[in-house]
Amino acid sequence: MRKTTGIKAGPLIHRITIQRPVVDRDDSGAPFVSEWREVAEVWAAIESLSGREWLASAEFRSDVTTRIRIRWRDDIDASMRVLYKNPRMGGTVVYGIAAVLPQFVGMSELHLMCTAGAVTEGGQP
Repeated sequence: MRKTTGIKAGPLIHRITIQRPVVDRDDSGAPFVSEWREVAEVWAAIESLSGREWLASAEFRSDVTTRIRIRWRDDIDASMRVLYKNPRMGGTVVYGIAAVLPQFVGMSELHLMCTAGAVTEGGQP
């Protein structure tokens, strides 16, 4: 039996909240995000991308600025967002998830490729 190794706890120093949008329709039938519901609160490593990593990530999204690493989950997708209460900045940073990149070796972790400064209220889904 092969033993799988998970992500080590050391780099997971940030507590984040992952939220899913609730989509409703306005009077004209257009969809909009009416609220955000919590999916999970997990430990994460939040990493700003270097110039080289940013250029590589631009292949799928030009505005990806941050990689958030979390333990493996199968209920996260790119419609969601991440909230990080940053005590040093005195506020909450909102990250939109641009892509979810599973690390299949050992099913150990997910890389959430994110954009900072995502829309926090309303808007199109």
